[in-house]
Amino acid sequence: MGPDHSWIDGVGRVPSKRQLSENHAVLWTVVILASLFDVVTTMVGLGVGLAEGNAVARAFIDTYGAPGIGLLKFSALVLVVTLWALFDDNRATVVLAVFAVVSLVVVALNALTLASA
Repeated sequence: MGPDHSWIDGVGRVPSKRQLSENHAVLWTVVILASLFDVVTTMVGLGVGLAEGNAVARAFIDTYGAPGIGLLKFSALVLVVTLWALFDDNRATVVLAVFAVVSLVVVALNALTLASA
């Protein structure tokens, strides 16, 4: 008996085509805008002399310079797109919602840090 891949679509098949529901469209909008604001607020913070607080992001910036933050965000978005395409609707919604909430929290923290600098 082979490995259990039912987590993919509930019965073990990779979905052949993903329909963009209204909920997913809204979540994707939040994900993309929050990701953009995350990169912008991070770059502004670095520009005024603040240090990156996330160790992974700091490693990307130390290795690749300023474009490192964009590379990290792009990599994260590629992972989100992949999971969204592979998972069933419920799991895909969870992936989008979690990434959206985390991104919004990061943007809020970045904005508060910039406001207090």
